[in-house]
Amino acid sequence: MAQKKTRSVDEAIDEVAGAVEETARDVAADAGVVDEQELSRVKESLAKAQEAMDKARVTLQDTYGKARDVSKEAAERAKVYLEEARKHLAVARERAAATAARTREQAQALYEKSQAQYEALSQKTREAYGRVRERVAEMDLKGKGDQVIQYVQENPGKAVLIGLAVGFLAGYLTRPRD
Repeated sequence: MAQKKTRSVDEAIDEVAGAVEETARDVAADAGVVDEQELSRVKESLAKAQEAMDKARVTLQDTYGKARDVSKEAAERAKVYLEEARKHLAVARERAAATAARTREQAQALYEKSQAQYEALSQKTREAYGRVRERVAEMDLKGKGDQVIQYVQENPGKAVLIGLAVGFLAGYLTRPRD
């Protein structure tokens, strides 16, 4: 019966230790841009919790096989250590939550800043597009086409030579390279 309780407590301690390590990993993964000092405080709290759990485990292992009264005393001391570990884990959780909240605030600020920059760039792009559209609208393309046709009619030889030169240049620029 004493073995069952010792194993059960050991398993519980191992489970809490695993949760502590998982919490530390989650905090490190979620932190992103985290204040190193705050992160070290979280790690310190987690280390204290781990130390308290280790003390509880050592106490239970030291008293294993002793008389019932000694086992009761050891169990009481282990409860005290486990309560101490719980307190340290609560502190670590609070600090991790505060760190996550600050990280969330920083991310929100960065998002708002990039949103503002995007809006400004978008507005500038719309303005530039509007100016280009106005310039294109101002151009008389039909008039330019009429001028080209008139030039070709007046200078057919030059027009053919210009066409050949443009065709040669376009072919040269678009041919595949070795």
